[in-house]
Amino acid sequence: MPKAPLNIVLVTPVWNDSARLERFGGQLAEALAGATLRVRWIIADDCSSAAEQAKLETLLLGFSAVYLQVELMCFEQRSRKGGAIYQAWDACAEADLLAFVDADGAIDASSTIHLLERACELGGATGVVGIRSDSEDAPVRRSWTRGLSCRLFVGLVRALLGVQFDDSQCGAKVVPATAYRAVAGLLGERGFVFDVELLLALQRDGCSIEPLQIAWREIPGGKVSPLRDGWGMVAGLWRIRKRLQAGQYQ
Repeated sequence: MPKAPLNIVLVTPVWNDSARLERFGGQLAEALAGATLRVRWIIADDCSSAAEQAKLETLLLGFSAVYLQVELMCFEQRSRKGGAIYQAWDACAEADLLAFVDADGAIDASSTIHLLERACELGGATGVVGIRSDSEDAPVRRSWTRGLSCRLFVGLVRALLGVQFDDSQCGAKVVPATAYRAVAGLLGERGFVFDVELLLALQRDGCSIEPLQIAWREIPGGKVSPLRDGWGMVAGLWRIRKRLQAGQYQ
């Protein structure tokens, strides 16, 4: 007897960026409609303005005409990217796999489907994370400043936490729901380094994580600024390091 398809929850976090979602969301809706996957797609709004939420409602109507299993969750209090993702995940007790993909389209719809399909091929017990590793099959298009900041951040993650993540910040990841639920109470970060802590906690709990090369391109108007946000990300790594040294992720 063939196995029942896995239940996947895919979250796209947004905060006052309906214009970026408009470009990517239509492509993702078409890709999901054409895939043989069982995906509940959630657009998780992290306390955007009323005007932005109205735009999201309009976008939702268009997306749902292409892919029916899409919904909008609007959160009343700002909890940042990781917080919006976790709130949406926590609302989905039926999920076998939990995933997220950024709204800007830096990771295209076909790569998103590829990640989800690979996680299903692995049976739902292994996490799959996208990595930006330039190759003919998975080209990476970014400025030299973005590339340098990414390499520096990877070095910091390795130096401070002692883990060998090739690319912890790529905006597409799939994790087993049972593994996430086992560590959810240990996770303290909600900002831009939330996924570093998530991967660390999953690995320390024994969850296998497979890297998967995916195409990536820099999208103008990104919200992460190395100068503006860099120190906050470093501070987040230090907080994770303190929790690690205190044995929180055992």
